[in-house]
Amino acid sequence: MKVAFVVHDFDANFGQGRYGVEIARRVAGKCEFTVYANTFNAPDVENVRWVKVPAIRWNVLTTVLSFLPAAERLLRRDKPDVIHAQGLTGWSADVITGHICNAARARSMAIHRHRARWFIQMVTPLERAFYRQRRASHLIAISRCLAEEIRAEYGWNKATAVLHHGTNTDQFRPPANAEELAELKARFRLPANHWHWLFVGEAVKGLNQVIQQLPFFREAHLLVVTRSEPAKYRELARSLGVLHRITFWGYEAHPELAFRAVDVFVYPSDYDPFGMVGSEAMASSIPVVLGDSIGVAELVQDGINGLLCKPQEADSIRSQLSRLRTDPKLVARLGQAGRETAIATSWDHNADEVLKIYRAIHAERSTR
Repeated sequence: MKVAFVVHDFDANFGQGRYGVEIARRVAGKCEFTVYANTFNAPDVENVRWVKVPAIRWNVLTTVLSFLPAAERLLRRDKPDVIHAQGLTGWSADVITGHICNAARARSMAIHRHRARWFIQMVTPLERAFYRQRRASHLIAISRCLAEEIRAEYGWNKATAVLHHGTNTDQFRPPANAEELAELKARFRLPANHWHWLFVGEAVKGLNQVIQQLPFFREAHLLVVTRSEPAKYRELARSLGVLHRITFWGYEAHPELAFRAVDVFVYPSDYDPFGMVGSEAMASSIPVVLGDSIGVAELVQDGINGLLCKPQEADSIRSQLSRLRTDPKLVARLGQAGRETAIATSWDHNADEVLKIYRAIHAERSTR
């Protein structure tokens, strides 16, 4: 069985790329697995062949529009048995893993950014046509909420499997001992005798709301790990008098280290089809405060293995942070239960289900 896995970047440092790398680690030895991608950064993944797909990488839109026809030409040339597209990456997909629904995203906070607005307006019609292609027979949705969005916005009515992202619980783990914890706090320049918060991801996914909580918790210090431009967030922090209590770290190649260095993960995003940073924080045994409508929140029972908040209600975020600050036993319970949840939600299960879908498609096509 020849499987084509189509993704812009096959790289564990990026969301869709990380999904691909983890699936490939477990599936590639059981079929002929070829990655069609513009970049490939996974030298330790075995039994994988890479076909480079040319793309114009000026911005996200040029990447999407140039990658699509180039990938299509290569797939028609090679004629794989099963084509697995990662979102809007190929017009001849058998199975699609949905990572986002841009029509739904258009109603989220992200739409307030001008660049996000024009990108979504141009890509949404393409995405709608993509999900209505004849060949596609299976959808893998990374959350129940995303499955419903794709059904409602794009009319998808074929086979659907909801497979929440797994987590590498060897990579994302609590610190081994006090010495490692001290070293990591020093690495990230976190001041002593503070309550350390962490935000990881696109700043638009709740960084404003987190910074606005700092004046109410004078002992808190925030570590921000993001690729986003920090200028306006620095200005917000300066206006609130809390800039000295924020470490803007920028990009971090080893985000697992940041999770081990802090006391709580705060991610009050109001739109994220999944949000692997949430499950990675849970795997690291730190309590999480997550927006209640994002995909990873489907793994959380409020007060049992994490805390959920209303992202647009500052009092809701503050209330959950206050619970953590005043109840050390709750912190310990949430940390332990969160890691147990991450261990149970494994990449092994995810990959097994993906392989079953490949085999079902291949068997059906062979019968025809």
